Amino acid sequence: MTRIDKATVVIIGAGPVGLFLANELGYRGVDYILVEQGAGKVYFPAGENFFSRTMEHLRRWGVADEFRFGDGFPPDMARTMGFCTSLAGRPLAVFSGTSNAGAPGADPHSPEGGFFYPKKAFDPALRAVAERRGGDLRYETELLSFTQSDDHVDCEVAGPDGEPYVIRGAWLAACDGGRSAVRKTLGIRFVGTFGEGYNFATYFRCPGLGDRISAFFGQPMAQVHTLKDDRRAYLTSVDGADEWRLSIYAAEVEQLDPAEVVRSVIGTDLAFEVLQAQPWSGHRVVAEHYRSGRAFILGDAAHLRWPKGGFGANTGFGDAVDFGWKVAAVSDGWAPEALLDTYETERRPIAIRNTNEAANNRILDHMIQPDPILDADGAAGDAARDAMRERLFALRLREFVTPGIQLGHRYRGSPIIVEDGSLEGPDDHMVYVPTTRPGSRAPHHDLADGRSTLDDFGQGFTLVVTEDIAGVETFAEAGSALGIPVRVVRYYDEDLRGLYECALVLVRPDGHVCWRGDLLPDRPEQVWATVSGRRLASAGASGAKTRELS
Repeated sequence: MTRIDKATVVIIGAGPVGLFLANELGYRGVDYILVEQGAGKVYFPAGENFFSRTMEHLRRWGVADEFRFGDGFPPDMARTMGFCTSLAGRPLAVFSGTSNAGAPGADPHSPEGGFFYPKKAFDPALRAVAERRGGDLRYETELLSFTQSDDHVDCEVAGPDGEPYVIRGAWLAACDGGRSAVRKTLGIRFVGTFGEGYNFATYFRCPGLGDRISAFFGQPMAQVHTLKDDRRAYLTSVDGADEWRLSIYAAEVEQLDPAEVVRSVIGTDLAFEVLQAQPWSGHRVVAEHYRSGRAFILGDAAHLRWPKGGFGANTGFGDAVDFGWKVAAVSDGWAPEALLDTYETERRPIAIRNTNEAANNRILDHMIQPDPILDADGAAGDAARDAMRERLFALRLREFVTPGIQLGHRYRGSPIIVEDGSLEGPDDHMVYVPTTRPGSRAPHHDLADGRSTLDDFGQGFTLVVTEDIAGVETFAEAGSALGIPVRVVRYYDEDLRGLYECALVLVRPDGHVCWRGDLLPDRPEQVWATVSGRRLASAGASGAKTRELS
């Protein structure tokens, strides 16, 4: 008899997004089995820039400080970026950054701020948290095939012993990367442009390089960009000490010697060890659909972009949170399966937005070109360097200052958001304007007891009350009567009342506003039917319309 193990969700892939989803499901009490064909070792560290919003989710899980002060990256080292002609040439500009430890106090719009943490430490840390929560993570287990029926998905897998068995889940979540076997099996296409540029990256260890860079710029650097030649080499600190990643623009990558590439950038007098090297391509693609039956795609399986701005994994984490709260709602019985259609409706436009912004950063980067005069002595050289510094701040700062991307994404036109007819503000990647306009992230505000307003969001819906209005409990009870988890919080604070704009603000489990008003709704049951997806079910809702990249 074939062995059949069961779970509500089967997660394929234990990269950062798969592990993030595992933790989100664990937080929400949804049982899962995660399948990963590898042993969990990270061979090439990349993607170390994590957003404020990502940290807010870690805060919600209760582990933010565990990551912020972990040993993946020195907590007190500032994430400062330097630009120069070369390490033997001239400094051009410095973009000041905050440290992991200092980030929470640096951003007035978030209780956490962002942090810098290499993938080689981040993935194991996520794994440890998931396992501590009792998650079922199965490494060295390969997905062989899967089949769908009306009420479940059967995944045939082979474990470390090679023996096949079946994992049966109500839902399948594919977090298996850009080459996703699940996406290909489902026949879901990517839309956009592949291979817009070719690159080469080398991971190496070099004691003394950090000291050289600190002496050159007069302070430590987390990342250094050079303008020596068309390769536009840039170095990223992996561990804040001796390990570095070097990337260059290069078309003929098969002809490159990693050691020679490193030597051409850091000089010939420093000893180093190449740990890993690989080519990579920059893409601008998003899947045309995020769901097929009971199978969903998340993270790189759903979108691939240039690594300009750190949008990749962070966008995938947003996928995991959106899918996670919705599958929990369906599993808990207070939302219909139609709610899961809105995963694509809400997340695909965000992927298009972020993917296009990353591609735009790449275009702006190519507008910065090497010029021998930048190394020249005298007035001409000084003038050229001053002009380049201004140009770097005008064109390149936007890649590293992205509060609008991090906190300002909103779910426009979502069928589970009750629009209020208010004028929508600008969507600027560099500027975040707090708002409770439906679809937006509910703003952070420091409370008198030292907590954040965000600490009241996460489990179920939260009705935020900023004025003393009679009948509020009746509105909440209308949701509770439908089995929807609802709590009421009252903030009688003048500053918070101005920030939250309305007397009543309804916040979803993912921290996004879904309804607001200065008066109680005439028909509260209609509000609850909309925000829980029940109206979709009654209308026979279908999937989201496809939008193209532009």
